[in-house]
Amino acid sequence: MIKKIFISIAVIVGLLLALNAVLIWGIAHSRPEIEHADAIIILGAAINTPALTNRTKEGLRIFEQGKADVMVLSGGKIADADISEAQFMEKVIKKNATVDELEYILEEDSHSTYENIRNSKAKLESSGQKADSVIVVSDAFHLARAFLMAKRAGFDDVYWSAPSSGYYQRDELRYYYVREFVAMINYLPKFIFG
Repeated sequence: MIKKIFISIAVIVGLLLALNAVLIWGIAHSRPEIEHADAIIILGAAINTPALTNRTKEGLRIFEQGKADVMVLSGGKIADADISEAQFMEKVIKKNATVDELEYILEEDSHSTYENIRNSKAKLESSGQKADSVIVVSDAFHLARAFLMAKRAGFDDVYWSAPSSGYYQRDELRYYYVREFVAMINYLPKFIFG
């Protein structure tokens, strides 16, 4: 009896781990057709890094194509002496924008993907912006977790986009995919309970 229970638990855990890997890989390597969304949420990363610069440029590119009404630049400070990730993104946008009409909101209190999504939705709602649909912008390996958190936060339609990962070495990408695999497992309570 105990052996059957152990085997059943092992099979369930194995299936969940396989589903986790398929979800991360599947979302990372697919792009939904985006007609229009209420907002773009650009997820933060360490300031002065290619990751944050390229995420920001990708969000700006989508915005300038008219795919959303507003951008939320989401990310707090890593250290007190630094500017926030959102402020860094604002600098990148101002430097690279090709249109005069830029509509964005700074969300500077987040320190995790969970907080990025939750705080961005709250900022959109408190500013009177419609927040039913969203385009989440991050690195490809991070998109599954961001997608699930956005769905959990109450966005009806969630799209995603990522810049080319050409600024990562192959070993770095492997590391980030493995790290994301573990992060998805750690986020299970947040996916379930919010």
